[in-house]
Amino acid sequence: MGERQPMKEDLQETLGWARQRLEELGVFATEDGLRWAAAHGLVLSVWHNGPIEDAHASPPTSRREALHDGTMFAHNTWLTR
Repeated sequence: MGERQPMKEDLQETLGWARQRLEELGVFATEDGLRWAAAHGLVLSVWHNGPIEDAHASPPTSRREALHDGTMFAHNTWLTR
């Protein structure tokens, strides 16, 4: 509450920066580049340092067994779908 809502100018400036950065990274160099960049972002946001990876890295507890690599992969795959 009390946060300032982004103005149209702020959004346009941010979009301009994002387009420029994606261009520098070569995202638009291929037809599927933007799709692959989106998929990479999804993997980072859902899988990397997410709750399932945290559970995988944590020691087992009385309520949870060790989460092995294959199990973590299966859970992350299910979550992403």
